[in-house]
Amino acid sequence: MNINLLEQREFQEVMLKYNFAKQRLETELDILLREYEFNNGYNPVEHTKSRIKSVSSAIKKLSKRGYEVSIDNLVRHVHDMIGLRIVCSFLSDVYDIVNIIKSSNQFVIKDESDYIKNPKNSGYSSYHMNILVPIHLEERTEYIEAEIQIRTVAMDCWASLDHKLRYKLPDDIPDTLEEEMLNCSLEIERLDVKMQKLYEIVKQYHNS
Repeated sequence: MNINLLEQREFQEVMLKYNFAKQRLETELDILLREYEFNNGYNPVEHTKSRIKSVSSAIKKLSKRGYEVSIDNLVRHVHDMIGLRIVCSFLSDVYDIVNIIKSSNQFVIKDESDYIKNPKNSGYSSYHMNILVPIHLEERTEYIEAEIQIRTVAMDCWASLDHKLRYKLPDDIPDTLEEEMLNCSLEIERLDVKMQKLYEIVKQYHNS
């Protein structure tokens, strides 16, 4: 994608739509969570982080997958141009948030992957949802894709550290190191299960 293309009105329009959709997603999610907190007296979210993928990262992803670098391919094949990460305390919170999002009539669920029940080989755990966010333009409504990652604090900590370690490593990681990193993810999984059990006990005291 050359400089002349970046300056074209078509590219500017696409990026403007991504910004509109990101704002819409953040606003609607805030409303849903405020309503949930009002009804349940509890907010399951520790913090959120959102971003629009940089053009250089999008180009790198297209090239890595063998696609020609173009605006059309960016829209078709880069499914996480809009990214939203929701971090919560407990495992049950993750699925509560999933249900909150699914209950909304503002989004269309495109697909979802439960990497908590089925972690990746690296040990990565999180719940991914790709949704379509409606944006209402002057003469039409368009649906813009966004990726949502929902995870616990412990999962988020592991993912961040794992990313920093792998960034400094060659592509061919020694088996012993790969095994140790996987063991760390299993420890995180056990910690989440323990904290969930403690949380359930605390709720019983609270409700008694």
